Amino acid sequence: MRIVEIQPDDFNKFIENFPYRNFYQTSEYGMLMDRHQFDDYYLGLKDDNDNIVAATLILVSKVFIGYKWGYCPRGYLIDFNNKELVKTFTDLLKQFLAKRNFMFIKLDPLIINKSRNNKGEVTEDINNQIIFDNLISLGYEHGGFNLNFENLKPRWNAVAIFDSYDNIFQKFSKEKRNKIRKADRLGIEIIKGSPEDIRTFYDFIEKKYHRKLNYYLDMYEIFGKDDMFDLYFANLNTSKFVEKSKILYEQEEIKNNEINEELEYNINSNNTTNIIKRKMHSDMMLNNYKQNMINATNLFKEYPTGKLIGSCAVIKYNKEIFFLIYGYDPNYKSYCPMHYMIYQLMEKYHREGYNKFNLNGISGDFNKFNSLYGLTKFKLGFGTHIEEYIGEFTLVINKHKTNVYNKLNPIFEWLNTPVL
Repeated sequence: MRIVEIQPDDFNKFIENFPYRNFYQTSEYGMLMDRHQFDDYYLGLKDDNDNIVAATLILVSKVFIGYKWGYCPRGYLIDFNNKELVKTFTDLLKQFLAKRNFMFIKLDPLIINKSRNNKGEVTEDINNQIIFDNLISLGYEHGGFNLNFENLKPRWNAVAIFDSYDNIFQKFSKEKRNKIRKADRLGIEIIKGSPEDIRTFYDFIEKKYHRKLNYYLDMYEIFGKDDMFDLYFANLNTSKFVEKSKILYEQEEIKNNEINEELEYNINSNNTTNIIKRKMHSDMMLNNYKQNMINATNLFKEYPTGKLIGSCAVIKYNKEIFFLIYGYDPNYKSYCPMHYMIYQLMEKYHREGYNKFNLNGISGDFNKFNSLYGLTKFKLGFGTHIEEYIGEFTLVINKHKTNVYNKLNPIFEWLNTPVL
């Protein structure tokens, strides 16, 4: 067997039949990162019949004086249960990269360490300890079982898997269902964006992530070309908000009048406690709906054609929807735009045959005092479970150069830090 550099087309042909492929290990992702800080290389392990039996995309960072390090995002594409194959690939890969002045490479394969429910409790008898032990025996250094976002990619993800006959809405928590109903009452609707809307999308997510606008422009161009990228907005339809608020107020007014009549009819009865409770609740709802009508009318005057209050980008790949990133206007948080967005997109893609929905990273620390608890709680109410991956590994190619790099890297980071 031998490792060779292969063309993106050959890499794509290999991953077409690879069962555990993911969008990070695609030529599209390689092309994107080639425009942003890295060079993309595609390596294949070929057998004696010239067939590719394993492969990986490596993103290469050139540091200084010819020093390089590589990153195999969510890779390699190999059967990790085949110990001999992994050993052969590792040995040949080290030889191949040593000749090309690599210090080390990192990888964070999509191998589940433990599967958990939305409370963080282990639910399935998944044991990949053999894979972990094999990697360690081959010289891979493990970065630890971290709980937050210390790695290049999240180690903990919230994932929902639905059968074709599942009622998605009923899989959600009661809190999520109530907020989705609320968003619907407030006139929220989901509309699809286009490449011309990237600037508007970026306004919603700019402060959440370090990526610049050009990154998302390139992503839309590269992934959108193969229909792998979609952009959506949560729009507050102010006209619909006025209409729905008026209907709800009128319905509650009729109900309130009926309760008044019932209370008047039973005024001399000793059993009016339940009626009074219903009356108090109806009065409260009537007041809420009245306030909604006022808010809706004011918003309609200011935004007669509607107002965008949230946005979300998704990647479509291998029958999986990956919620890449989302953001919303904090002034309209109470309108629950992202609850409604995720629900509507799950429904849409589920009808189109997608059964797996990855809401991306969460924290593995479920303490309510954790600063990331709100993010984690938000994602774990959509019928999701937790996939905890085995983590990030480093394969050292040149120990001396790696040690020198680790000593000098903090200095280079300090030199590259903007003064303001």
